[in-house]
Amino acid sequence: MKPFITNSKENGRPVLRLQCEGAKSENLKQLLEGLSITAYALPEGHSLASAWQLRFIFNNQLILEFSSVCTEVVGWQEVGSLNVKVIDDTDQFSNIFSITEIKEFLVTSVEYLVYEDSDAYSECGLVLRSSLGEEVIIAAGVSPGSVSVQAPFSTLDFEPEFPTSDYQRKSM
Repeated sequence: MKPFITNSKENGRPVLRLQCEGAKSENLKQLLEGLSITAYALPEGHSLASAWQLRFIFNNQLILEFSSVCTEVVGWQEVGSLNVKVIDDTDQFSNIFSITEIKEFLVTSVEYLVYEDSDAYSECGLVLRSSLGEEVIIAAGVSPGSVSVQAPFSTLDFEPEFPTSDYQRKSM
């Protein structure tokens, strides 16, 4: 995954697209709908509130790894965007990860979480929704490079980079 994003511009402002390795970002919706998250994995000392690496393990052994990147957009202003790595080899776990099994979360829809203002457009998160209306939200975190998660299986605070009211949801 690139440690930074080269600013591409649309209408004179930086556009920070979700970076995806192992699949095309526009195929994530098709890849995830109908699968269930069965566990998550974090390096020791990390939490769902703030992690520099987070992995979701799905019922078909697919693994998605999440991180973020912080990019300077105007002056000193930086904005985070989401990185997603698709892993199809469960042997890629090292001993730094602690795996937590959860009650299965069946993904029925996927959306982008977008931060947009006059200075930047950033695809900084994903929203995974179940048929029961429950959501798993993965967003760029307050600390550069981190992600934060809001989910039915988390009791920790959700700590995205911006207030939740500043985000929009966009279909994939």
